Amino acid sequence: MKTIIRTARYVFFLLLMSCLTILLSNCQKGDVLPHVDDDSDRPEWAGGNTDDNTHIKGNDESGTTRGGDYGDLYVLLRDDNGVPTMTWRDLDADSEQDDDEFFVQPIDALGNEIELDQYGEVPEGAPVIEVDFGRLNIVRSPQSVLDQAFEEAMKVIDFGDDFTLDFCGRLSIWNYDLVVTDSLVLTKTIDSPRENMAIYQYLMKYMYENTVENNNANRLAFLDAYQIDALLLAAGCFSAGSDKTGTVDIDEVVYINGFLDCCGLNPIENDYDYDFNHENNYYFNFTEPRLGDAQFQYNRGIYEDRYIQFLVWDNVYYPLNEEGVSEGPVFSIYDIFEGMVEFKGIGAQPQFTYRWNQFSHDKVQGFAIAIDDAVQVLDYVHGDSNIIFLPNYQP
Repeated sequence: MKTIIRTARYVFFLLLMSCLTILLSNCQKGDVLPHVDDDSDRPEWAGGNTDDNTHIKGNDESGTTRGGDYGDLYVLLRDDNGVPTMTWRDLDADSEQDDDEFFVQPIDALGNEIELDQYGEVPEGAPVIEVDFGRLNIVRSPQSVLDQAFEEAMKVIDFGDDFTLDFCGRLSIWNYDLVVTDSLVLTKTIDSPRENMAIYQYLMKYMYENTVENNNANRLAFLDAYQIDALLLAAGCFSAGSDKTGTVDIDEVVYINGFLDCCGLNPIENDYDYDFNHENNYYFNFTEPRLGDAQFQYNRGIYEDRYIQFLVWDNVYYPLNEEGVSEGPVFSIYDIFEGMVEFKGIGAQPQFTYRWNQFSHDKVQGFAIAIDDAVQVLDYVHGDSNIIFLPNYQP
């Protein structure tokens, strides 16, 4: 009897070890994650399978600042269009400027150039500033993910009867209600971060132009008839895709354009700036977005015609009645954010990050400010349930 028991224990031990061996052999990176449904928007390369992610573009050498796909994502010295300035290092000591001897130029928090070493590397301990993309890393998903998101947005956009921009510049779709109100009603505002970044990519590539790349059928060109500026809409879309904290700056905008391959209709070629296939890098031309265009110019006054209502003001509550109407005070977003009225809402008075008289408002700097303004407005209005946006308000 004891022999049988010992034999059974031995067999059980062997079976247990076999199971553990099989389990451990399958515990590769990413395989231990729970099963994902086939219709999930989780990309195939999630969970650590970075070899499948065609959007990851590593450096040719760790820590290099070589002209190429975004270096180590540092804040760089750039011109008015966001094009990086290239710095030469005589790597082979022959006093001749070879194509592979140019590097992007990082700067510190004060805008001072950081001296590169003889190999074009950033010295250890140098005060470089890394660019943080936060939620915007979604743009590094496979292109198929953004394509799917664009099609989802177009399912609603294609059936719209009217189009406007909401309080932060996102696209709002209106349809006629022939049953109840016999008027236009707001059907949807595109609020999905992924869908907004997909629209952003489309606009920054084509604006409203028909091109060979879009089969001479720009799917958003009709928005021009609704007096919606393509680049202002793009700025609103960018804001919807970004984090609601931090400040959007030039480097973040230019890097995102690079990830999305958005160099526009009249791109700028940067000499000695190559990708890892040794092909020239191109950048969006904010000075002349299309041939013959004027430079991009941002005017914060767009918020003078966007109104919000406060349900709580000066410690008084103004509830919505049965018809969804409140008697709370109404102000333009511009007046609230620029301190044109004595603020009596809940919490501290909001304000735009960029002081208007301290920065240029055109080209890539103006575009970055337009995006950041939209981010601040989106964060404020979404963050307070006692604030209502009034799209049809007429003072």
